[in-house]
Amino acid sequence: MKKIERDTPNLSSTNFKEDALCKVLGPEKNGRLRTFGKGVTRTKLSFLSQLNGHIAQLHEENVQFKSQVAHMQNAIDELKKNQDQNAATTEETPTPHIVSPSRVTTNLNSSTCKLLVWMGTGEVVAEGRWSSSDPNDSVHHIPLGPNAMRVWVDLVKKREVYLWRPTSDMLYIEDAEGTTVAWPADKVLMDSMPG
Repeated sequence: MKKIERDTPNLSSTNFKEDALCKVLGPEKNGRLRTFGKGVTRTKLSFLSQLNGHIAQLHEENVQFKSQVAHMQNAIDELKKNQDQNAATTEETPTPHIVSPSRVTTNLNSSTCKLLVWMGTGEVVAEGRWSSSDPNDSVHHIPLGPNAMRVWVDLVKKREVYLWRPTSDMLYIEDAEGTTVAWPADKVLMDSMPG
């Protein structure tokens, strides 16, 4: 065998039909692969080798996904913690009692108001003009409903605050500048009552 290896130094280690061991022992028998036993063929061995590579890749992806899930869980836990802190702050800072105007749509020039954060600290997120509190009136083709107001947003103060009722076109209050939004009645602070 050493003589064969010396005489043919360029033999490929991946070509099993041409390696030194095969030249000494002769060709393989059908349905067998030397040292693997009956039933193992080159085709099956090649397939298993590819399958092992695929399994290793899936394992690596699984580890990455688990890491991402853990990161998302931490982010969710942090958001819950902030939400609980905001709820505690809101409970400590009473929101002024706001009386909703009667079920009337009025002139937009006479009824200014401020929109407060609908969940959390009670900060002013926008200024606008009260338009209606009629539950049957619509805001972007959706009925206003009870305990809500339709407000024309003139000036946004906190740009990345989520809308109370997001739409496919608007997600943040900044998207609603120059149009109407639905806002919870207890989070609309009237500057001048409509008359």
